[in-house]
Amino acid sequence: MRNLIIWAVIILALGLIAGCDSKNGTLSTTVELPTDLSLDLYSADEGIYPNIEVLDNPDNPFAEANLNSENVWDLNDECPSPKAKFYLWASMLARSPMGEYQYYTAKSLHELYTEGGSPNARAQAIRAYRAVLDHFYGSVTWWSAWWIDDDTYYAVVLRDIVGESLFDPSELNLLPLYSDPAEALADLSEWGYVFDTESNTISKIE
Repeated sequence: MRNLIIWAVIILALGLIAGCDSKNGTLSTTVELPTDLSLDLYSADEGIYPNIEVLDNPDNPFAEANLNSENVWDLNDECPSPKAKFYLWASMLARSPMGEYQYYTAKSLHELYTEGGSPNARAQAIRAYRAVLDHFYGSVTWWSAWWIDDDTYYAVVLRDIVGESLFDPSELNLLPLYSDPAEALADLSEWGYVFDTESNTISKIE
């Protein structure tokens, strides 16, 4: 039953993916979500705030979708690939700029690199993580305290997750984006940030 509900949400949200027969009004065509692990960017800044060109990308199945802060989570769970997740979160970011959406755009790119080794995904993931720090430094995401109940959530500072993702993402089940963690620290320093490897926290260079 739950799967039927989720698919109903997907069908409603992706109004663009269904064609309509002009004679009887029935759904006639659908567009499949991408499952491949390559990434050809429509624009150099796609998925990086404040760029919104992902909405112009003809390969983006979510470009005209009815996305909102509630159905996006079910859609994320049903995406068949990190590439589909990238289009989903980048589209959310373009329509409603938030640190949480920028972070999940970066994470989906990182997952795409982890699963398929796409150099475009790797480079864009680094830029997307930086955008979280540069534009949404104080933003949080919410994690479920599932061991208590389904309705208990707590805030987690995104900048510290970004630091971990760049420095040593092994605990996050992601491949390193740098050949040496010191390179991540060097990039962060150039951007104006310090990652404390003991506390796993980020601060700004004053």
